[in-house]
Amino acid sequence: MVVVMKKVVIITNVPSPYRVAFFRYMQERESEYSFHVIYTSQNSDIGRQWKVGKDELGNHSFLKCKVITIPNRYDDRRIVFSVGVTKKLKKLQPDIVVCMEYNATILQAVHWCKKNKVPFLSWSDGTANSERKIGRLQKMFRSYVIRRAAGFVASSTATMERQISLGAKEELCHKCLLTVDIQKYLKKKPADYVPGKKLLYVGSLIERKGLDLLMPALAMTDPEVTLMIVGEGPEERILKEQIRELGLVERVTFLGYLEGEALNACYEKADAFVLPTREDCYGLVVLEGMCHCLPVITSKYADGSYDLIVDGVHGAITDPYQPKELAQAIDRLFADREELLKMQERCYQRALEFRFDAVCGGFYEALDAV
Repeated sequence: MVVVMKKVVIITNVPSPYRVAFFRYMQERESEYSFHVIYTSQNSDIGRQWKVGKDELGNHSFLKCKVITIPNRYDDRRIVFSVGVTKKLKKLQPDIVVCMEYNATILQAVHWCKKNKVPFLSWSDGTANSERKIGRLQKMFRSYVIRRAAGFVASSTATMERQISLGAKEELCHKCLLTVDIQKYLKKKPADYVPGKKLLYVGSLIERKGLDLLMPALAMTDPEVTLMIVGEGPEERILKEQIRELGLVERVTFLGYLEGEALNACYEKADAFVLPTREDCYGLVVLEGMCHCLPVITSKYADGSYDLIVDGVHGAITDPYQPKELAQAIDRLFADREELLKMQERCYQRALEFRFDAVCGGFYEALDAV
């Protein structure tokens, strides 16, 4: 008997490494679905440093686009205007379309789906916290998409709560937790490893990431606690000035942007990971740290934290606006070496639960329901 595969087209913004790896896994996995990914722009279009080889992209296409960048200390805002999505959908003739997030391209795709009686799923990473400042037009976009979707895919528990608050029916919502290709990151501590008090931060040096909130807390911790910062961005000069004023120059090291083996070496040197963000709809670096056996001090405003870690078991979820609370969480983490070692092992085991085959079930449930 010949099995006819259902054609699924996924429309998303850029080929971020973690999404590319997941989509490639889906394309290579035996199932009743075939997948084609449409990207509205390339990483170079929006100034991303992500490097993804063409051979990693699998079955895909790019749309032509124009990008407008609005500079902001908190985080630059980029508005992407792409063209050709309806033409591409007409050519591909999908059975199901997956629309990721809410923008002008997605609106065109939704209109095409309605006109051609093709069901679509709405997939989002957004949360009530990450979208608290969106404008009236953006709210209208969300309402338009949600009213017409045949089902919903959420990247976190907080995202699902957001979708329901916007009008999605709970029974149509499915969770497919955001993850990375953990096989690229999994690394146990060596047998001769001796715990120290080295914190690691990996990410952009922008106000949204909250490093300026971390520094006063760091000044309150045990003087043996040090911090490695991997990343670059417009806040570097301001942060270095703050560090000098707080007397932390000997305790904080800026390492610039790193990737590959150089980045892995930092994870291996570290004893714990810290993410003091003001806002992150997920916070995938937390999972990357856990893959390297690093307990995590994370912010309550990193919405994926509640899916990734259990407070007190894999680290701590704190309020970065409360420096004393943050400092106490750091000191507690390093107070007992034996407990730190146990926590490191628990983080490694927890990371294993975020394999692609473990998280993709919700996505297939959504497809099957449609």
